[in-house]
Amino acid sequence: MKAARGAAISRSLEPLRDVVESLSEARDGAVPEGAERQRLLRRVRRAGGAALPTLLRGLASTHEPEATLAYYLLSHIGDDRLIGRLASLLESAETPDRVKARALGLLSDLKVPAPTGVRLNDPEKLLAESVNQLLETLEEPGELAEAVDLILEQVPEPEMAAFANELVKHGGAKARRLIQALLKRDDLMSDTLSALRKLDRREQRTRVARTAQSALERGLEYLEAGRPRAARRRLERVTQSQPRLAEGRSALGICLLQLGDCDGAFGELREAAALQPHEALHQWNLAACAKQAERVGGAYLALREYLALKDETEGAEERRAEARGFVRSYEKMLQGNHPDVSLIDYLRGEELFARAYAALAEGRPEDAVRGFQSVIDLVPRHYPSWGNLGTAYAAIGRKRDAVRCFEQALELNPKYSAALKNLAELQNR
Repeated sequence: MKAARGAAISRSLEPLRDVVESLSEARDGAVPEGAERQRLLRRVRRAGGAALPTLLRGLASTHEPEATLAYYLLSHIGDDRLIGRLASLLESAETPDRVKARALGLLSDLKVPAPTGVRLNDPEKLLAESVNQLLETLEEPGELAEAVDLILEQVPEPEMAAFANELVKHGGAKARRLIQALLKRDDLMSDTLSALRKLDRREQRTRVARTAQSALERGLEYLEAGRPRAARRRLERVTQSQPRLAEGRSALGICLLQLGDCDGAFGELREAAALQPHEALHQWNLAACAKQAERVGGAYLALREYLALKDETEGAEERRAEARGFVRSYEKMLQGNHPDVSLIDYLRGEELFARAYAALAEGRPEDAVRGFQSVIDLVPRHYPSWGNLGTAYAAIGRKRDAVRCFEQALELNPKYSAALKNLAELQNR
């Protein structure tokens, strides 16, 4: 009898030994599949309640393959003893969050409500891990469809938008495929679909902003490394995708300035200043660009704006001292050389001079004549305009008018070398 009883105990322990061995092998990465998994499931059912402690220990394993196998096997038992043990795990403060998450998943699969008052130590972290685990499994279209079906089965529709928001919050761009798959369902209410579309658009804008920020950082790295051409390509992409990003406009303006494109730089820097009117450094950069483009009046205006704003960045004291010195010198020059000309007229004259000079350089002397004459109408003693007007007249064959203009320029400034040279060449022809 004793031998027979021992043989019976031995036979009853055989399925349990198989379960223990399979979990151990899964821990090492050898997870049973197909027919072998079905055979193991039969052994679990044969072991009955004796397998519960072993499987619950496997469920708590830190090795994901072992925990996943234990989860699968437990989900096919589903008796009252399992439900009671899972409830105990959930109610215990010592149970790790990851184990509670598996227990909650099992109860959901078994269509059993979770006990009230389940507390997690770090629910946000657990939710983030769960979302990322879900999204990492969505490689094939079939897996995506299964995930959508599971979501619709387990998430009440009034909670769908909040659930989708958590997907995006923790999954970022990876979650977008799942959101778009949900949007294709025709069994969701219009309010739910509207909320999902709004979330999808917000994520798309966020993704564009992240891409632009990355391109901006890369462009700034190229600028610091002395590679403005490489920086320009990236910074232009930033301004195309995020045209109202002042930092991107400013960086592109500085880049264009390094490349010698003063007009392009001036436009970008002026746009940056308009987007962030209280940022002092935009005005400082605008003044630097105006100086390089020989738009002294523009530099003066930008520096006046700069001095009216607060600058608490590194080097502010030196910048402010330089700005005050430039503004004082400019106003002193204007008062000494053009006492009867208003500031507005003089600044307007400088802008007209820049356009007329560009017309002359581009081979449009008739436009240059009209432009320089407009400057002189505003600022009669502007000797560079008299000199360049003489050059424009000479280009269209009006020698007498050219001589008159060169002589007027030299009367205003006898040391004006360009007018001296051009007058001598014209008289020697």
